Amino acid sequence: MLMSDPTLLVIEDAREHAILVRVAARRALPGLDVRVAGDGREGIAYLAGTPPFQDRRSHPNPDLIILDLIMPEVDGYAVLQWISEQPHAERYPVVVLTASPDPAAEERSLALGAKAFYKKPDDLDELGRVVKEIVENYLGEEVMAGSLGLVL
Repeated sequence: MLMSDPTLLVIEDAREHAILVRVAARRALPGLDVRVAGDGREGIAYLAGTPPFQDRRSHPNPDLIILDLIMPEVDGYAVLQWISEQPHAERYPVVVLTASPDPAAEERSLALGAKAFYKKPDDLDELGRVVKEIVENYLGEEVMAGSLGLVL
């Protein structure tokens, strides 16, 4: 059960995409706490609670992660692999949102534990619609259940 506003962690190195995802997610679910990690290394540090993310009151565990695959140094596959190796990995539901041209990207992402895979549209309005769909599909039910005092 959610005791406070849900938290979304966006792991995305393209700043303009991260901003758009943040805005679209907050429009879809007002009150949503959206955090952004600028690359895979920072995303793992956030999830691991290592400095500067060790204070969970200031940096709460996410209820959902939207993950890009194509990032320098530590890519989305490495993030998915790291998550899959953690105890209670299921507490980190991950939805991949990427422009990866790799035809095997979806299969590989799902095999590494992603809950869903979305191709990142080129059109910014369409990107906003996709993010809204992700937030509603993966946080909407949990938020509604939490507000009713239910546990899903």
